[in-house]
Amino acid sequence: MAMKIALFTAAFSSYPIERAFEAAAKYGYDGIEIGGFRPHAYAPDLARGGAAKIRELSSRYNLPIVSYAPENTGSPYSLVFADKQMNQESLEYFKLTLDMAKEIGSKYCMFACNHPGFGRYKEDVKKLFIENMRVLAEHAEKIGQTIILEPVTPYEGTIITTSDDVRWALDEVNSPRFKCMLDLACPLTCGEPVSAYFEKMGDDMKHIHFIDCISSSEDHLIPGDGEIDFPRLVSYLKEVGYDGYLSLELFSRYANEPDFAAKRGYEVIRGLLDEN
Repeated sequence: MAMKIALFTAAFSSYPIERAFEAAAKYGYDGIEIGGFRPHAYAPDLARGGAAKIRELSSRYNLPIVSYAPENTGSPYSLVFADKQMNQESLEYFKLTLDMAKEIGSKYCMFACNHPGFGRYKEDVKKLFIENMRVLAEHAEKIGQTIILEPVTPYEGTIITTSDDVRWALDEVNSPRFKCMLDLACPLTCGEPVSAYFEKMGDDMKHIHFIDCISSSEDHLIPGDGEIDFPRLVSYLKEVGYDGYLSLELFSRYANEPDFAAKRGYEVIRGLLDEN
């Protein structure tokens, strides 16, 4: 199977979510990744009837939902709150996000470990993170939904940032419903090769945020706008037989022109796949 291209809806946060579906269908994307943020697809809103709208959009625009990325920036919910009440409330929320990923027909539900805050011992945070992920993986197993763990850059977090961190988490949680993905900003900002993820994770590697970046920032860019050698990277992905989605996840630089960014992003990625 050939690699496919998906559009992450977060770039369209200033528009109704249908605008992202329209753009993805218009420009040729194969699938869509749903950002679980208000006003688009916040899990409690989906549970109150919003899931039906997302399913309808997916069907109408013939765009499968590749992944659901719930709100997980540390406020109001986090996977590493030290406060027991906040942690329990967060677990209930994240269980709901798994339910809603299932409800909208998303293949994956994506979790990342946000910054735990300063003044804490890293080993304590790691222990809490694994305890929480085991609870969520158990829930995922019960409902038949797969979690993918996303590493973040060192500018965004401290617990899951490298390929070793991801491999450690997979081993500690040890669930058939707990897999991983790659955000291309992570290996560049951490100074390691993309190949480290495939060599260590193997078949557990399910999804890629296919973006460019620079080593001194977490900003996500259209391929070619940063420092990554994409012809070499695409050749490597073909060599190892990766056949999942390449999802375009863009941040603030393109916020005022998401349609243009979606169009150019698709054209660039399509060209890379065709030429390498």
